[in-house]
Amino acid sequence: MVNIYKLGVYIIIMCCIIFLNISFSFSHGLNYEIEKIGNNKERVFLKWSEEKEEKGFAVSYYHFDNSKTLHIGYELKEGYPKEAYPKEAYIDYDLNSVLYPIRINIHKLGKKDYAPFNDIKGIETEEYITHLHDAGIINGFPDGTFSPDSLISRAEFVVIMTKALGIKENSKSVKEFSDIDKHWAKKYILLAADNGLISGYGDGTVRPDKTITIAEVSTILAKSFSYKTKNNTIYAKAKQGKWYSSYVKKMFDVGILNSKDSIYKSFDEESPINRGDCAMMISRAISTY
Repeated sequence: MVNIYKLGVYIIIMCCIIFLNISFSFSHGLNYEIEKIGNNKERVFLKWSEEKEEKGFAVSYYHFDNSKTLHIGYELKEGYPKEAYPKEAYIDYDLNSVLYPIRINIHKLGKKDYAPFNDIKGIETEEYITHLHDAGIINGFPDGTFSPDSLISRAEFVVIMTKALGIKENSKSVKEFSDIDKHWAKKYILLAADNGLISGYGDGTVRPDKTITIAEVSTILAKSFSYKTKNNTIYAKAKQGKWYSSYVKKMFDVGILNSKDSIYKSFDEESPINRGDCAMMISRAISTY
């Protein structure tokens, strides 16, 4: 007989996940971090994504494509004692030999059709979602999906941006928002406010569960990175004279948005952005500044 109490607790937990849209990590495979090691060199540090699922692995190959993208191939060492195989690895490279910043693609041997989530294979934003997953910046849902067509909230975006920018310090903010006291993303929201990513509304709220718009994403990205470009183009579908116009134009000028992207077909800066297009913009931003 099913334990009614346990079943009730399970249903409550799942409802919290659904309605609060809390982001849990259900990524599988290797994640990486990049750190400077001196002498104009950087190190890509590889580690299994979940410690409890830690597996032995070996790097089989790595190579740069056009001095811009570092491809890393690995294989699992399953069926052997875990202690017999490394659980971490690193690759060093000289900054003089690459076009900085680089993009990293991780490939599992024998898995040419690998995708970190079961609902992104073959879609327009697959490579960008995969990039952010492998960098440990984004997570999926318990069922193995990423839900690229779902809209993304302001709180979710703030969490992704603090991870993308490597902001890890505990917040010492004196900034107060009246609507985040018990919010699951409070720590990240305060970190974002401390670092000038968000400022909130005039009424003292930050409205964390409100969907974020293309204009807002463009503004935060434009303020978060320094871009070098000589492009100065007029984009027919971009609105002029709005508070966000210069930031949206910057996104097009540096290639974070492109008139060939499907998002441009019915472009409206004030409309909500979905998770897939948001991942595309952040991935391009990391690889462009």
